[in-house]
Amino acid sequence: MKSEQNLGRLVGLLMLLTMATSIVGYFVLLPPVFEAPGFLAAAAGSAGRVRAGALVVLLAPLLSLAIALACWPRFRRAGERTALALLAMAVVGLAVAAVEQGLLLAMLSLSQAAAGATPAAGPSFQAAYAAAGGARYAVHYLALFFSGATSLTLYVMLYRSGMLARSLPAIGVAAVVLQLVNILLHLLGFPFQFALVAPAAFCQLATGVWLLARGFRPGIGVTAAHAH
Repeated sequence: MKSEQNLGRLVGLLMLLTMATSIVGYFVLLPPVFEAPGFLAAAAGSAGRVRAGALVVLLAPLLSLAIALACWPRFRRAGERTALALLAMAVVGLAVAAVEQGLLLAMLSLSQAAAGATPAAGPSFQAAYAAAGGARYAVHYLALFFSGATSLTLYVMLYRSGMLARSLPAIGVAAVVLQLVNILLHLLGFPFQFALVAPAAFCQLATGVWLLARGFRPGIGVTAAHAH
């Protein structure tokens, strides 16, 4: 009984850390490097900041994978197919995030090379940067999509198992679906709406705090699994 509560508290902590690393990476460390005069011109002088941002951003999918692995025995008993889906989404999300950060570091290398190049080489570096930046932009939203898909699968798992009050994961499912629709619409050319991401962020915060304080409800997941 106690071990289930402790596992739930661990999941809550990991959910909060996942949220914190995403915020620090995407909204604190990296944005200043993309401001005027632009990444190609500025990144070489802030190489440490760029590398730190890439590392912190990569921690988020690693923590999501840690949740899937830590809960695998418990989630498997509650629903094996959903548990496998959660693990698969977490692995794919980590792989896509690694590609995104690899492209970011490639952009940093271009900035460093451009800093020591002659003015005549400027157009070549601009073209290479545009290609790398465009690829990273597309992969970034793909990474966000798989991050959301991982969260969606986790909420479905928590709802089906009944390991915490079902209202929280039910709201989480709806919020993450809204987030995923927002990402898909943006990839189709519509403006990205941060207001449509906010509900998912609030749900992750609320679920993480709840689990950190209360943990999983003892014995509920196995009973729920037999009921399906």
